[in-house]
Amino acid sequence: GATYVCSCGASASAGDTAVCRKCGHKRPEAAPAEAVAQRLEDGGASATLSLAHAFGVLPEAIRGAVISLGDDACAFAVGRHLAVWDYNKKREFFLPREDGGCIVTALAKSSNGRLLAVAEQQGPVDDRHEGSGQVQISILGLPAAYAPPPSRDSMASGGRPEAKEGTLKVLHPPSKRQNRIVDLAFTPDARHIVTVSAMPESTITYWRWEIEKIISSHDVQLPITRLQVNPNNGHQVSISGPGYMRFWDYNPNDHALHENASVFSLKEEKQSRIMDHCWVHEEGFLCVATHDGHVYLFQDGEMQQDIDVGTIIAQDESKGQKAIEREQARLLAEMMGSKNPTAAAEPPRVCLVSLATWGQGFIVGGDQGYLGIFKVDAKCQVEPFGTFRMPGEDSFLWCMSTGCEDSHLTILSYTEKDDADDPAKITGKVSRGGRVGSAESTVSAASDDKERVWSLTVFPVSQADLAGTGQLELFKPVVPMGTHSGPIVGMATSATRRIVATCGGSDMELKVWTYPADDAMDQPLAFNSEMSIRTSTFERPKRMAMHPFGFQVAVILEDTLRIFHITTQQATRMLFDLPLKHPGDVAYSNSGDLLAVTSNNDVILIDPWKGLLVRIFSGSGGHLSFVNHVAFSADDQVLLSCSAAPSGAIYGWSMESEVKERAFEHVSKGSDYVRFTYDFLRKLVVAVTREGNLRMMSHLDAVLIDLPADSVGTGYTVVELAAHIGILFAGMRNGSVRLLNWPLQEGGIGCNKYQQVALHSHSVSSLALSTDTRLLFSACKGGAMMASEVTGSIVSDGVLLQLNASVLGDCLTKYRRRESGEKSKKKRDDIRKASDLQKKLTEACSGMAANAATLDEMVMLPRSYYHELLSDIRHLEERMATLKHESEYAIESKDNENQDRMEQLKYEVQLERQKADEKYESLLDQHKKALARHGEEMKVANADFERRTRARQEEFENKIALEYEKQSRLLNELESLKEQHVQDLARYSEKHGEQLQELRSANEGAIRDWRAEYEKVCALLKSDSLKFEEALRQQESEYEEEIGDILELKRKVLQVESEKSTTALKDGVSMKQTITMLQGNILELKGKLEESEKQRMELQKQLEASREMFANVQEQLKEEKRALKVKGESLAKIREQMKHLESFRFVLFHKVKQMEEERDPLAEQVNSLKSSVRDMYSEFVREFRNKQRLDQQLHDKTRLSSSLQEENVVLNRKIIQLKKDARRLLNDVEQVLHPETAAEFERMPKRLMLVLEKHQKLSQWAPPEEEGGGDIRGENESKEQRMMNEMVVQRDLLFKKNQMAVSQSNQIKRECGQDLRKLNSENAALINEMNTLRTENRSLKRSCTEMEAALIALRTKDAGRGMARTESAPDLASPQGGPGSGGRGKAGGLRGGVGAGGAAGGAAAGET
Repeated sequence: GATYVCSCGASASAGDTAVCRKCGHKRPEAAPAEAVAQRLEDGGASATLSLAHAFGVLPEAIRGAVISLGDDACAFAVGRHLAVWDYNKKREFFLPREDGGCIVTALAKSSNGRLLAVAEQQGPVDDRHEGSGQVQISILGLPAAYAPPPSRDSMASGGRPEAKEGTLKVLHPPSKRQNRIVDLAFTPDARHIVTVSAMPESTITYWRWEIEKIISSHDVQLPITRLQVNPNNGHQVSISGPGYMRFWDYNPNDHALHENASVFSLKEEKQSRIMDHCWVHEEGFLCVATHDGHVYLFQDGEMQQDIDVGTIIAQDESKGQKAIEREQARLLAEMMGSKNPTAAAEPPRVCLVSLATWGQGFIVGGDQGYLGIFKVDAKCQVEPFGTFRMPGEDSFLWCMSTGCEDSHLTILSYTEKDDADDPAKITGKVSRGGRVGSAESTVSAASDDKERVWSLTVFPVSQADLAGTGQLELFKPVVPMGTHSGPIVGMATSATRRIVATCGGSDMELKVWTYPADDAMDQPLAFNSEMSIRTSTFERPKRMAMHPFGFQVAVILEDTLRIFHITTQQATRMLFDLPLKHPGDVAYSNSGDLLAVTSNNDVILIDPWKGLLVRIFSGSGGHLSFVNHVAFSADDQVLLSCSAAPSGAIYGWSMESEVKERAFEHVSKGSDYVRFTYDFLRKLVVAVTREGNLRMMSHLDAVLIDLPADSVGTGYTVVELAAHIGILFAGMRNGSVRLLNWPLQEGGIGCNKYQQVALHSHSVSSLALSTDTRLLFSACKGGAMMASEVTGSIVSDGVLLQLNASVLGDCLTKYRRRESGEKSKKKRDDIRKASDLQKKLTEACSGMAANAATLDEMVMLPRSYYHELLSDIRHLEERMATLKHESEYAIESKDNENQDRMEQLKYEVQLERQKADEKYESLLDQHKKALARHGEEMKVANADFERRTRARQEEFENKIALEYEKQSRLLNELESLKEQHVQDLARYSEKHGEQLQELRSANEGAIRDWRAEYEKVCALLKSDSLKFEEALRQQESEYEEEIGDILELKRKVLQVESEKSTTALKDGVSMKQTITMLQGNILELKGKLEESEKQRMELQKQLEASREMFANVQEQLKEEKRALKVKGESLAKIREQMKHLESFRFVLFHKVKQMEEERDPLAEQVNSLKSSVRDMYSEFVREFRNKQRLDQQLHDKTRLSSSLQEENVVLNRKIIQLKKDARRLLNDVEQVLHPETAAEFERMPKRLMLVLEKHQKLSQWAPPEEEGGGDIRGENESKEQRMMNEMVVQRDLLFKKNQMAVSQSNQIKRECGQDLRKLNSENAALINEMNTLRTENRSLKRSCTEMEAALIALRTKDAGRGMARTESAPDLASPQGGPGSGGRGKAGGLRGGVGAGGAAGGAAAGET
């Protein structure tokens, strides 16, 4: 009933065919029971990491840091690996190495392009120093695709041999020479390799790498920065450094290295700061670059050219865009003025940094982004080919390399960031890699405090002439938006999109990267940068988190939580900024509706979409120390966090309950937990401490398993758990990632099997898994981010499955849905249905519908930005339509012109054809005549040739006959000479034999005579020897007796002398000890004397300075007295001007007099100030009460005015109503008396009565009479009008009075406020002046007293050097010093006088 999942994603049951129906691959077979049991015993999973991609470079200045492979790729170091970037495929590969745990210190490629030498050193970059790690040299075979085409010589010698790939040899220098390799190079035949080590030895070593043997070495003991081998002579090596440039020759006979004379004069060599050198052209020209901007060309040790690069730069930049920019800057400076600080200054001189060769010459790189290309011919004539600047003009071009066809120039450059100019780095610089490789002597000391930002760019060197015209992109970065230049402090992945976000601590940049699906790993730009924004201007980011949908990122700054909407590079927006106190970490829930953030000891839970606070875990319900990390469980049911020492707690709160009770609790006092991860099925937490230990614990239990750091530098830093496949990923301080089986087993690291993969050169700072856990992303403190593919196998239902995207996705889904790994028994039909449904689902997901899209293809844009884009599109469409019409018209007109032109050309061609035909006929006739004439001439020439040939043949035969006769004659002469030579040889041999026999007989006779003489001499010597022996025996006996007497005498003398010498030795030892002690005392006394002399000199200087200061202080006191006098006069003038403050000013003047006389105590001054303040307060109260009374009057008048206005309004309303009623009455009466109603005359009175009753409210007016009614009504109306007018006048008067009262009240308020502020300001100014004068007087008095005491002490010390002790300055004060101290104790509050009383008074004044 088992179901198998193919690598393509299709599933099949056990009863199906053995081949996948979709892709045709063979399905996995059930593993043997022993293998499955062994795998289950090991943990059920076996996995490792395979590096897929890396963003970044090794942040170190090493030689050969970038090397071109072929013409379409380049190799560079990143982390602990060598990466290869292919320009055509837009992909990154990695060269295999046997020992991937070493840091690259130098690189070199052979001339045939098939070998790569890598100098390595063990240990992390942060902890490396000279001799700290083992040094080795690896020889790698490059892939055949990156080797250059074979040369003619190699093709002629038998074609191109097969190139081997991988690590061919590993060379280990002797244990005594474990200094870092700073540079190395192959010989032209690639059979030898030459290396040079770092200081202090700076050893040059000549290797035969195929047999791993050192054939020669020599210590230079000078700082060496560059090593090259002559391409025309493999036995000649050129090395250079600061103030050093020499040739070294290797002698294959004695296997020794010999130093040649300098190519410069000794003075020039010492003064030159040589930066780099290289070999140029087939003729073997040596090119040397110095820091001051000069390039020298040598041939056979003699200087041929001295090129001033600065002059060439000035000439090239005197025209073109650069000249226009400088002219604009100059004009702006003239407009602003030469003294203006923004005036443009002359650009500094370019300093050279590096050199590189290309097919036609050499390339120079310098600071300020300078790149210069030069051509060199066979006669050593140099021609500038182009001057270019990198964008920003602040880069240092450290290393350059060109391909075999010069299509690309790969440049590794860096820019320097000064910590003093960066507000985010005021608190200190973050180390990125410690010591720089070989750049100690090539970079100025001023750059030691600057951080370097490295970048990799490509320049089209073969098309430099087009690049200078602006038709090509000059400097194209390998990574479009750059990489991080400092430690990566945060990294997060999305649960639905294939993106990963990183945040840098030093560069303060947020970068978003994309990664491919499992089936798109080989596509171009599979890993790419999507966007890069700056998180803040001044604040450093600390942590970050990404929303599961991948469209939102939360970043923790120093005191802010900032949330960004991830859209595009140009349209990124912020959601909000939340100020927090000491935020630590942030995390999104897996559903994305909650955001957890830490602030000091608190854990805050918020809803980021609605901006609502959900809950705060603090106090007794939270942590007691700083929270380092917070995270949600995979099912979002538990929120966990860990804290630092001293509490050392890990708490988890249940998100399902209302009260949010703790679902997990672990406390370890003194532990400092920095990171953790949680397995919600097993309810286990694995955490990392700051010391580098790895711990696993459960709820309410102590530490279950503790895995301490193996050694220094190998501690754990961060963890990431893939519980669904049983693997725990742990980042290490040495840059490695360790894969352990989950859960951990007891018994230490020995009982937990693991795989360790070396990735980074710096400590790992972050780990994150991709959506399907197929990729593991790791980031380090060196700014590199790497993506590694998780490979291996896992046992599932008794089947050993290879880890792929489908298997990992199936395991992850089961883990999150809490499904058991054991499958229940199902029917065959159910299995077939599930298999078919899975197949359809896989096809549906992998199908490419026209209207289908994944979240990776979606982009979130702001509405305003979207509308702007739409408007731009419409504008462009309109322009396109306009251009289309214009183009059609232009094309039509061009067609007409072309048609006319074609007709004209046809006519011209026809005429030319006629002329050509006529010319052809004439030429044909001439050709026929020439052929006939040529035939006749040929016949004559042939006859002449035959005649001359016969004559030459006869002459040749005659000469041959003569020569034959001559040779025969010579041969006969030779035969005769040969016979004569044989006869002479026989005669000479007989003669020589006779002479030899005579010599032999004479020799025998002489030997017999010599032997007889020898026997006589021997007999004589024998007799003489007997006589001599007898004489010797007699003399020996005499000598023995004399020697015995002498020895006895000497023994006695020696005994006496030994006793004397022993005594003298003891005396000498004691005297030596005494002398040593006395010498020590003398030295000590000399030191004391020198110290006393120095102290005396310093005291004399201090005395002189004190005298000058005392004179200055006296002058300042006089000026202060004058200032006090002037201030007193000003106070008197102020008192006369403001009489209502006479009492207050009198008190202040009295206080100033007291301060000048320095007799009244501080308490009386405080009391007087309090009374003054009380007087001021009482005066303020009086003024305030007056203001209240005025406000009350104003309020009453305002209320009266408002009541009058209301009455006026009521009257107006009544009058208007009266007018309306009167108008209605008149209308009704007019209607009754209208002529049309005259017929109803009888009913008229009755109708009039009805009208009167209707308007009965107007009864106060008299009814109209028959005759005088109109006059009475006019009088009443005139009275009403007069009343109305009077009321209007009264209203206007009241309104004006009200306005005047309000303005007067406001004026009074303003005057009161001004007077009050004036009084307060004057009071504050006077109090400040009093405090200032008191402080100045106290400090001056104190300094005078101290100077007098120091002066007296100096005089006493000079007068009495022989005294037994030296008294302190206060005891040596003048007789009046004692009373002064006691008397001035009362005035200590004002002066801070000397003595106990004065000190107490000063302390009281300071406390008050």
